[in-house]
Amino acid sequence: MGRVEILTGVERRRVWSEEQKRAILLEAATSGQCVSAVARQHDILPQQIYAWRRALRLAATGDRDTPSFLPVTIVAAAPEEPSRSDRSAGCEKTGKAARSARIEIHCKGGRILKFDSSLDPAALRALIRVVEEA
Repeated sequence: MGRVEILTGVERRRVWSEEQKRAILLEAATSGQCVSAVARQHDILPQQIYAWRRALRLAATGDRDTPSFLPVTIVAAAPEEPSRSDRSAGCEKTGKAARSARIEIHCKGGRILKFDSSLDPAALRALIRVVEEA
């Protein structure tokens, strides 16, 4: 059964202190849960978390066009596939070439870019700009 809320009197907006906002933003950033799950736990809309995040960033930089740095985590590469000569003929599934290393970048707003390490740096810069502006 769903939750029922009965409002008596004049409805008013809830007021969140700066400490509460920062605690919710920290939880959304570090808990490993999606923003929607964190929002449900605190009975707010996900858009509210995004708005607080944007306001915090604007307060810190004072300018929308100022670039910001995001945390980067370097993860050990997956073990390489054995070369064709090492594989037995019976185990070979397809004639596909071995994949190059994959890179993952977590952008603002929860977007994730996944691409091969062979991607041209100029194309990657353009891609990141387009994603961040969207």
